[in-house]
Amino acid sequence: MTDLRDGRINGVLNVPPGFSRRYLAKDAPQIALVEDNTDNFAASALEGGFSELVGTFNQGGSQPRVPAGVTLSVVELYPYVPYIQFLLPGSIVLAIFMSAMIGGGIIFIDDKARGLHEGYLVTPISKVELILGFTLSGGIKAFMTGLILTTLGSVIAGIPNPLAPLRLLKLFLVTVVISLALISMMFLLMVRVDDPLVPRATFGILNTLLFFPSGAVYPVYGFPNWMKVISKVDPFTYAVHAFKTLLLKNTGMAAIAGDLLYLSIFTVVSMFAATALFKRTL
Repeated sequence: MTDLRDGRINGVLNVPPGFSRRYLAKDAPQIALVEDNTDNFAASALEGGFSELVGTFNQGGSQPRVPAGVTLSVVELYPYVPYIQFLLPGSIVLAIFMSAMIGGGIIFIDDKARGLHEGYLVTPISKVELILGFTLSGGIKAFMTGLILTTLGSVIAGIPNPLAPLRLLKLFLVTVVISLALISMMFLLMVRVDDPLVPRATFGILNTLLFFPSGAVYPVYGFPNWMKVISKVDPFTYAVHAFKTLLLKNTGMAAIAGDLLYLSIFTVVSMFAATALFKRTL
């Protein structure tokens, strides 16, 4: 007030004690503008400016200090997952499947077409040993493909700590199981095929039937019921889930125990069925 009387300032805005409390209670709070009315020009400018400020302030309304309604706070359990990371597990499984199609389908049938099939039929090797050899041979190729793509893809997609030893060990085991499952499936499908054109004609159909119902592109729970039935028996579904769990969540082996169990049983059943269908003669 001394500065105002002495002319060093043109006005004083007084916000009284309890203003905030009265404002929140909607109890007509007041503020005071003490002005030097000897200068009408300055006084009018101050009144107009603060009147506009108060009007804008009143339009904003007041929010209760403690919200009356229920509010939702979103807490993300894992770091943000961009779509490229979401697609990575399906891409890895598809790459393994491509190797399995070649190792378990095309090469076997091409061997028969070129007469190489006769070479190991004249040996004393049993059918079980032959099927096991075919499966392990194709599985090694599929495993190498999957392991390389898993490592490089994780780095490119920005997976956190992609080269952590424990994570790599778990991915190593999962890649082995998936490779054996897919190669045994392909060998079962092609064990009685003789025409080299048949596997090349069916690979596109297999890609569609196995890849899209697996949840690699869209979550399984959003599928229609008939597609959910396919996804239940599709080995791709369990392979994609295992990779997603390890790559995106970095969980323990207990989270993918069901996937590994299904794929292991699937491998054994496919190998036994392929052994039963395999012709030991020309």
